[in-house]
Amino acid sequence: MVLKSQIWLLCLFIGTITARSRPAFVMNKHWVCNIKTSCFECLKLSHCSWCETKKQCFSNRLPMNKGFCENSTIEFNEYGFSISENAECSCAKGNTEQKCFPPGVIDGPECSGRGDCVCGQCVCHTYEDQPAKVILGEYCEFDNFSCDGPKCNEGPYYIGQVYENDGSSKIQDAENNTNSK
Repeated sequence: MVLKSQIWLLCLFIGTITARSRPAFVMNKHWVCNIKTSCFECLKLSHCSWCETKKQCFSNRLPMNKGFCENSTIEFNEYGFSISENAECSCAKGNTEQKCFPPGVIDGPECSGRGDCVCGQCVCHTYEDQPAKVILGEYCEFDNFSCDGPKCNEGPYYIGQVYENDGSSKIQDAENNTNSK
């Protein structure tokens, strides 16, 4: 009697270990591309591509899709945005309505001259050698380093508040005028 229960427990143990090591159903993520019906939904998955002429989502990583839709394929591109924004930008092939100027400004440098316009959004420059220096704002109009005077804290400073049209510092000029009196 003891022998039968030990065999039963051993079989149960082996069956449990085997079941845990093998998934019941495995689906290759590349096959998921085939069920997406729009460029936007398709390119939310970085491993999928969109065929513009056939209006079909597919994966170039599946052997059966090699060479499929070679001339009008839209690939996922990483623009550094959210998944949805990357998909929208990829589907627009990087061209979206330019929104890289503050309201009321129609010319001059995009992104306050301190960033790049990517898919209608400013991506502010970074200082890799000085990571404490940060440029921020919707139009890269703020930073934490343009003000050097005693009235300055850690920012952020609006670029228009700190600099005159000729590039001289408003804050330093104001301090010099106060000290000379």
